[in-house]
Amino acid sequence: MVVMVTPGLHHRRNETNQLNEMPCSLMDYAMRSQCLQVEQELICKGGITREWLNGIRLDIFHLRMMEWPGLCINAGKIQHFFPELRTLELINSSTLRFFKGHFGATSKIEKVVIHGCPSLWEVPSVLIDRMPELRILDLRGNGIRHMKDSLLSKPPKLQQVHLSGNQWDCSDGGLDWLAMKEDNSTVKKRITDYKILTCHQKLYRGKPLHVIMDIIRISSIRSIVQNPQYKKLADLYLDNNSIPTVKELEGSEWFTTFRVLSLKGNMLKQIPVYAFDKAFQVNNNIMHVYLGHNPWRCDCHFIPRFQGLLLKYKRVIGDLPDIRCSKSNDKKTSLVQISTMPLGNVCSSEMEMPISTINIVNLVLLGLILLVLGRFLYDWRNFKTTGKLPWLSSILP
Repeated sequence: MVVMVTPGLHHRRNETNQLNEMPCSLMDYAMRSQCLQVEQELICKGGITREWLNGIRLDIFHLRMMEWPGLCINAGKIQHFFPELRTLELINSSTLRFFKGHFGATSKIEKVVIHGCPSLWEVPSVLIDRMPELRILDLRGNGIRHMKDSLLSKPPKLQQVHLSGNQWDCSDGGLDWLAMKEDNSTVKKRITDYKILTCHQKLYRGKPLHVIMDIIRISSIRSIVQNPQYKKLADLYLDNNSIPTVKELEGSEWFTTFRVLSLKGNMLKQIPVYAFDKAFQVNNNIMHVYLGHNPWRCDCHFIPRFQGLLLKYKRVIGDLPDIRCSKSNDKKTSLVQISTMPLGNVCSSEMEMPISTINIVNLVLLGLILLVLGRFLYDWRNFKTTGKLPWLSSILP
């Protein structure tokens, strides 16, 4: 499906790719750090001191790293120096933005906690997907915006995932896989705080994430139009779903009061043009309508009316360049912008087609009428010249 991604996100990802090339050594901040061992737990602030990086330490089962000053942390090196770890905590690292390497198949870590990292937008699935003993993943209170399915599905023993307090972006496509999961799926059951997660970016700011995921999952608009809970809904974004028709909008009260309707990236081939025209005329709240990236059917029956609608309301329809005919073998229509397409591209081809059924019926009726008229004229002329009545008249009583 077509994903809406902001330019800022592209910039961030390109920047992250550049950062991935950094060495990201644990030694970088050894001189300025402080570490304290309490039995089998090691608590470090501002980095890890050199004494703990001089060799492999088998006596540390719990590592807490606080206020890490770098942009990245090398996960592979942590596992190398502390192979017996059972718990790893990364706390209040405001500059942390990505991870280098990953935890391997020999990792014994059962619990990973990452808190207070506002610059961390994503935790890559490769970081933990090979961890055979991981049971608890606590990612609360960071700047995470999206994640991949494999982050929650691949660790074989993962039981609990905590995700609240993050900056979830429900509009960039990074969580669309979650919308397709059933409520009783293994992944959703692992997220202990799923019902309290909140969207924070752009379109859905402040909205419950689980509600937005339910909307994204729909394949029919009926569940929204006929649901009284959405009666006062002003802005409805249904991008990148599998909606094949919107006929349920016709005659609905919501259709005459909405402000924004976005249906980009669905399976729409045609719409009830008359219903849209009528609703747009009486809707005083309407601001934007988006219909791009749908496989529109381009023929002489639909396109003239649809094109007229697009041009009539071009002030409202915000993505005219993206409203195109579906891909086909016809070079005159394939992926052509509908609002600027000459109608001859779709109507001329139909004139070259064989005569339609209705025209055949009309021709037959015309032939019968001409036959009756011809017979009448023949009988009338014959009566005038010979005085002989037509056969039909002669047998009538």
